[in-house]
Amino acid sequence: MELMITSGFLAASAISCVILAIIVLVRSRRTAMHWAFITLCADLFGWTTAIFFVIQSTTPEMARFRVDVSFWFACFLPVTYYTFIALFPRGKFDGSQILFAILAAGGTTLLILSLVTEGNYIQEIVIPPGSAPKVKYGPLLLGFSALSGLVFFSMHANLYRKLRRSAGIEKRQIQHVFFGIFLATATGALTNIVGPMVGVNDMEPYGPVFIVAMMGFFTYAMVRYHLLDILVIISRTVVFAVSSSTVALVFLGSVTLVHWTFRDLPVREDLRNVLPTVIAALVIVLLLEPIRERVQLVLNRVIMRRRYDLNQFLARVGKTAAECVKLDELLDRVTREIQTTIGASIVRVLLVDEKDPNTLITELSTKPDEKGAQTHEYAELLNHIRVTNEPLLLEKLVHDRVSPANVRTAEMLAELDAYLCVPLFRTTGLVGIINCGQKYSRDMYTNEDVMAFTALSSPLATAVENARLYRQLEEANQHRARILSNMRGGVIAVDTNRIVTTINYGVSDILGQVELGSHISQLNAPVAHILEETLKNRRPVLDYETVVVRPDEERVPVVMSTSTLTAGEEDELIGAMVVIYDLTQVKRLEQNVQRAHRLSSVGTLAAGMAHEIKNPLVSIKTFSQLLPLRYDDPDFRATFTDIVPHEVERIDSIVTRLLHFARPKPATFAPQDLRAIIEEVLVLVENQLRKGNITVETDFPGPRVDIYGDEQQLHQVFLNLVLNAIEAMREKRRGVLRVRVDYERMQGRRGARGTASELDCVRICLSDTGCGMSSESLERIFTPFYTTKDEGTGLGLSVVHGIVTEHGGNVYVESSPGQETTFILTLPIAHRQAERKGA
Repeated sequence: MELMITSGFLAASAISCVILAIIVLVRSRRTAMHWAFITLCADLFGWTTAIFFVIQSTTPEMARFRVDVSFWFACFLPVTYYTFIALFPRGKFDGSQILFAILAAGGTTLLILSLVTEGNYIQEIVIPPGSAPKVKYGPLLLGFSALSGLVFFSMHANLYRKLRRSAGIEKRQIQHVFFGIFLATATGALTNIVGPMVGVNDMEPYGPVFIVAMMGFFTYAMVRYHLLDILVIISRTVVFAVSSSTVALVFLGSVTLVHWTFRDLPVREDLRNVLPTVIAALVIVLLLEPIRERVQLVLNRVIMRRRYDLNQFLARVGKTAAECVKLDELLDRVTREIQTTIGASIVRVLLVDEKDPNTLITELSTKPDEKGAQTHEYAELLNHIRVTNEPLLLEKLVHDRVSPANVRTAEMLAELDAYLCVPLFRTTGLVGIINCGQKYSRDMYTNEDVMAFTALSSPLATAVENARLYRQLEEANQHRARILSNMRGGVIAVDTNRIVTTINYGVSDILGQVELGSHISQLNAPVAHILEETLKNRRPVLDYETVVVRPDEERVPVVMSTSTLTAGEEDELIGAMVVIYDLTQVKRLEQNVQRAHRLSSVGTLAAGMAHEIKNPLVSIKTFSQLLPLRYDDPDFRATFTDIVPHEVERIDSIVTRLLHFARPKPATFAPQDLRAIIEEVLVLVENQLRKGNITVETDFPGPRVDIYGDEQQLHQVFLNLVLNAIEAMREKRRGVLRVRVDYERMQGRRGARGTASELDCVRICLSDTGCGMSSESLERIFTPFYTTKDEGTGLGLSVVHGIVTEHGGNVYVESSPGQETTFILTLPIAHRQAERKGA
């Protein structure tokens, strides 16, 4: 059985040598170092295979010959090992030529001596029954031992010298090879040199197993980039060993204790056997994880002292990102944290220009003279980062397989002196990159470093974006302040005691002389009144047009807007402010502009009239199509007789408006029943609603809702809105149209005379369950000619906005993609608006 196990180990070792050689051939560039490694694998394969056949020998003569063959391969192991180490890791021979010659000559001499003189290597060989051959070695073993000792110390000296001057991935590679050679050579020497010298031959066949393990370290160092830190390997090994030993001790102790506890109790035999195991398992489950964590903590403090706490680092940077709103302060603190914790010699933050996505701006650098520099030369790098969306490591690109993309990316990173490039991504795209130079320790960036920066990328990008927005806001505020200080309009601020606290130079040009500290009652009457209303109601008054009389009796048309002044977290009222603009020149220009606009807008009006004509034609066409089907229905004929002539009159009115465009007449305003208008519109589109499987829900505050306006224009408003809602729900093939009407109060609109108090109004909410609108559409929804339809004119909603505004009302929309859309209209009720018109 022992012989079979040994044979299995040796066979696996021989196959492993072949596999390792193939891996290096396939995964790495074929340099002199790689060919040296393949030669070493071939030599080890021959040595291991010969030993495999040695233990299969049945006669002393056969065993002697096979041991000699294994020695022939072993003679050249020192020189092949040294050649590989001298070429590692850069592929250039960096060792002693004299030592190389000594090792080559020594191996050749040992081979010749073993061939020409019998008994110098093997003095006696015995094959015990069922066991491997026992060999008594001659003086050549001492020569081979001396040669092996020489190469052992020379390899370590060579690697130690390279380790001191190396950096980055080369340093990590050398550490792995150093550790592998030390571990495997020491164990191999014990089994194949020291053991036979002291007469212990049982472990000799296991020597190649340790050597192959070392070759695994070599392969890992050559073909992998993210090499585990040697200290990490040691740490994990110790944690595993301590945890395993603890588990074994706890298990044995628990079993013994339970057996001792229950030895005199009347417990069944099967329970007595199972119970100790169950209790021991429970104890292990409870203790294993805490023990493992404690051991890892001790090792981190003792062995891994140079490493940083990832969670604490992330917490510090996260706190900085949350506290800092100014971009310069944010980046300065973050870069100092990175430089201190990670140990990067240089840290640069390059942000993507908001106007040109292929331009990088050095927003901050630990080299002060670089700040503010712009470059357009790294568009390829930015595109590569946008595609990969992951940190880039210069050494990884250098050691990966050669490709044009990798070479170009590595060149650009080298130009930027970026050993680690971390992208800062937001949902809107790439915000910028953080470039870290080589570490002070000249070590490579580890997986832990990459993990830390990956975790920081998104929150740091958000913080940077917010800081840029804050900077833009500050710049906008400064710009606004400069504008206000130089504006020709007047600004007056008063406190809650009605005392004037602030004025600007524009006030005297509009109102005449106004003194600081004067009471609000000493101001011009309309100005005093609008400020009083703002303080009383604690609400701003916007775009209030009126006429003020200067001390010289000159009447000046002005527009005024007020706002409340508050302070503290609870927005305590501390005063009010009014901004006054002289409209004298505006009013003079308005007449000229209106004349010119009327002449230049014939095409626009014609398109709008065509849109308005199309809606009544839809109603007429619908009734005409239904006439043959529902002619016998008296209600239908009555509706047809009532509506179709009315719609023809509407078309006639529209055409008349187009013909008399050069001399338009004002709309005829009168009290109207809003409920009747909306219900009439719903009747007109009844067929479209039925075809679209749309349910209508209405909610009116009473049987009649009185508003003041023009019936035709109000009819047009609700017809346009209802048709748009039907269009929005067409793709879903079903939906709900809700019309809700109630009463509320609204602020007086621009153009009002007298007071600026609130007005009673009617609020109409028209909602559909369609596809919703994007933020871009919401911003431009009332702009003429803006449409999202393939065949739309883009005038329907602009006509709605114009009509509602002319009626002294407001219209706005609430929506988001995939959600319900609601148009909200406010119109003054009949008696209030009639009073305002009369005034």
